[in-house]
Amino acid sequence: MSSLSTRRRQRGQSLVEFAIVVPILLLLISGGADLTRAFFVGIQISDASRQAALYAANNPDSYNQPALQTIANENAGGGPLVCPSGQLHVTLGAPYSDSSTAPDGAFYQPVTVVCDLPMLTPGIPSPVTIRASATALILP
Repeated sequence: MSSLSTRRRQRGQSLVEFAIVVPILLLLISGGADLTRAFFVGIQISDASRQAALYAANNPDSYNQPALQTIANENAGGGPLVCPSGQLHVTLGAPYSDSSTAPDGAFYQPVTVVCDLPMLTPGIPSPVTIRASATALILP
């Protein structure tokens, strides 16, 4: 009779331990998945800033804020692991020239792409700001 009650207690103890460990394990797994998503979006934002800067360099007479925004959206979008629409912003920095590295009349145009990525895991501060910059040499 005592072995039957001992087995019931052990099953009850196992159930309590399982109930305590599962939420912690789920938070760890979802937090890891969220941080992996943020890393992946960071790579996409870096590519988007590079492509926007290349567009500015190849189209020196026609690049502007809306055109670069479109280029960045095309390069940072296209799947479930992307920066949500409306959270991707492109900023043109002040152009500058450097006579030691740029030919006469040429200038450098910095382009910054920022994504405010909302996190899905509770306990991780949200949104996380992911920022990437690239600089294009604009030839006259």
